[in-house]
Amino acid sequence: MRHAFVPFAGGMILAADYSQLELRILAHLSRDRRLIQVLNGGSDVFRSIAAEWKMMEPDAVTDSLRQQAKQICYGIIYGMGAKSLSEQMGVGEEDAACYIESFKTRYTGIQRFLKETVKNCASRGFVQTILGRRRYLPAIKDTNHHAKAHAERQAVNTTVQGSAADIVKTATVNIQSRLEETFPSVPKSHGHRPLPRLKGHSVRKVNPSPPRRGAFFILQLHDELLYEAAEDDVIQVAQIIKNEMENAVRLSVSLKVKVKFGPSWGDLQDCDL
Repeated sequence: MRHAFVPFAGGMILAADYSQLELRILAHLSRDRRLIQVLNGGSDVFRSIAAEWKMMEPDAVTDSLRQQAKQICYGIIYGMGAKSLSEQMGVGEEDAACYIESFKTRYTGIQRFLKETVKNCASRGFVQTILGRRRYLPAIKDTNHHAKAHAERQAVNTTVQGSAADIVKTATVNIQSRLEETFPSVPKSHGHRPLPRLKGHSVRKVNPSPPRRGAFFILQLHDELLYEAAEDDVIQVAQIIKNEMENAVRLSVSLKVKVKFGPSWGDLQDCDL
């Protein structure tokens, strides 16, 4: 279906996607030394995490073990229990619980962060994102075990995912400012111009002359931003977007962004900047 989304004439679709954004936020918030070191190392993140977790050489890590490490990382971020993780991994619930515990034992900063987040939420009644947005979770003190457990998972999930939203929104605003500075004569949107209504006829819409410079924001999709860019400016626009996304906030781990562009949303190629 993505092949159906094409840019204006003479333009290209440009997509910029954060790499492991939520995991990097988890490393920053937890201050886990091992996880920070892995993420700043520059190699395959989940293969390195699996090697660190199992105390083996990265070359010895199988694809299956790498996938397990990835599932556990995001399971922790999304607040999954052993039951949900076991279903996702296709293993027994006891095995999943052991995987989680052994992972937390190796990455002690994560375990500490999980406990502190829940404890602080129970004390204050809310959690905060990295930029200070609050979410109140009154069920954190509920006498019902299931309601309380759900709120505890939400506390961790909101702190990490809400912080990811903070970063993506900040980057979007900063990118727009840079694009307006770089291409001052370009409108914020190329839009559509409606023709006057003729008696007995419906309103028709036509595209104005296609833009010849600059870029236009289309869509945010999770940790990805999409733009339309004039073909002659696509490299310059890609550099602006990548730079602003990677520097939206300063964390203890580097932010990494992959940029692609092409003639349609379904036909994008890597852009090596």
